[in-house]
Amino acid sequence: MLDIKMAKHARSSAVSLPLDQLDLALVAQLQQAGRTPLTELAARLGVSHGTVRNRLERLLSARVLRVVATVDPAKVGFPAQVLIGIHGDLHRMAAIEKQLAEFEEVTFVSTLTGRLDFVIGAVFVSDAALRDFLVNKLSTVKGIRGTETFHVLNLGKRLWQWEIPVQSHHPARELRRGRRSHRRRSPP
Repeated sequence: MLDIKMAKHARSSAVSLPLDQLDLALVAQLQQAGRTPLTELAARLGVSHGTVRNRLERLLSARVLRVVATVDPAKVGFPAQVLIGIHGDLHRMAAIEKQLAEFEEVTFVSTLTGRLDFVIGAVFVSDAALRDFLVNKLSTVKGIRGTETFHVLNLGKRLWQWEIPVQSHHPARELRRGRRSHRRRSPP
């Protein structure tokens, strides 16, 4: 499957990469079947194999996307999935975030505005393992003032299923049309 990754956070040095219709169509094709051969993608998109390869390399190197295998934690022995809301001391936010990210049970760490300062996702082999995490690990993080744990009953939608909206235009035609219109603007 394809995992679309945008800039990690504001302090990262990543800059936004402008995506044209061909890039968007390529991403959409990969989201449907991430193992599709480049030659097949090229045929579907109406461009050359080299164009697809270059576009994909550019998207990968700019970290716009990653081609990854995704795992359902429940199907590999981690049925207890939780979200944990955390209240933290403002002067310890960076240290709290760093320590939360180091826990192997934690699948993501989000810093927030609003009533909560963080939300983390975590997976466990059992409710006993969750309790052990709360009592023996999370409680040791300096600066955490309080937590609220939400047991995930069903994951109806997963982030990696999100798709970039793509207009219904054929990407190769749009690309060629853009080149032609650019040439027409040249002085006589």
